[in-house]
Amino acid sequence: MFTLAGKLKLPFLILIYLTNTFASAEPEDFRYYVCGDSGNYTRNSTYQTNLNTTLSTLHTTNSGFGFFNLSTGQGVDGVHSAALCQGDMDPDLCLTCLNDSIVKLPQVCPNQKEAVGYYGRCLLKYSNVDVIGNMEMEGSRILVNNQNAADTDRFVGALDVLMNKLKADAAAGDSLLKFATGNTTGSDFGNIYGLVQCTPDLSEMQCTDCVEKAHNEYVTSGYRGKIGGTVFKPMCRYSYDVQRFFNGSTMVIPAPPPPQVTPPVLSSPPPLTGMKILGETTRTLYGTL
Repeated sequence: MFTLAGKLKLPFLILIYLTNTFASAEPEDFRYYVCGDSGNYTRNSTYQTNLNTTLSTLHTTNSGFGFFNLSTGQGVDGVHSAALCQGDMDPDLCLTCLNDSIVKLPQVCPNQKEAVGYYGRCLLKYSNVDVIGNMEMEGSRILVNNQNAADTDRFVGALDVLMNKLKADAAAGDSLLKFATGNTTGSDFGNIYGLVQCTPDLSEMQCTDCVEKAHNEYVTSGYRGKIGGTVFKPMCRYSYDVQRFFNGSTMVIPAPPPPQVTPPVLSSPPPLTGMKILGETTRTLYGTL
């Protein structure tokens, strides 16, 4: 067998090549992640073994709609994981995104028992506590387009109608998919495109609550009136933009009508003094000229 310096064997060189090739193919936008504070694990511990087992097997648990969920181990060494792809994502791209996340997240959170990582169109999370239906898991991230709409009131009015409709539709989804997209007209920027998605393990009420919290975080951060923004949360996503950023058909939500401007009530002008009415008896009119 081929060796290098009498020690390195060919399979090791192949492993180096594959690792470097895989790393170079990773998406460049994996920079939104949160390393949790629920404790650390030590190298070669039972927890790390369970984590490795979970992440290496997670891709086999696809629900059919880009949701993955797997737990390994018991008690303090138990590892619970879930991943979610954007609801309209191609299955092959979904797996690529998931596999990249599985490689990257333990690297950026090297010994934390809990972590959440976001690509643009998929998320991965794992923890030493159950992640299914867990609304307490922390890890929000906000992205924003800093450009403001010229007609802020009209833009925000149209956006709120759109996103409220998408929130309701996504929350009403079944246990396989809670996902909705749509667009509406938004004043000076033409169309506004929106996307709402929750992990399908949530109830309708939990999904609604998660999206509302995401919206409130966005608004209280001072971004209301921006022409694009996303809030990533471990259980849901709230996104909109003036450029289309998703695939497939969308529902078209009518924009709210512009506010009605009530014309001012004009009072009758006072009569003018000293004018003569032709054809009638001359009379003096009192008033201010």
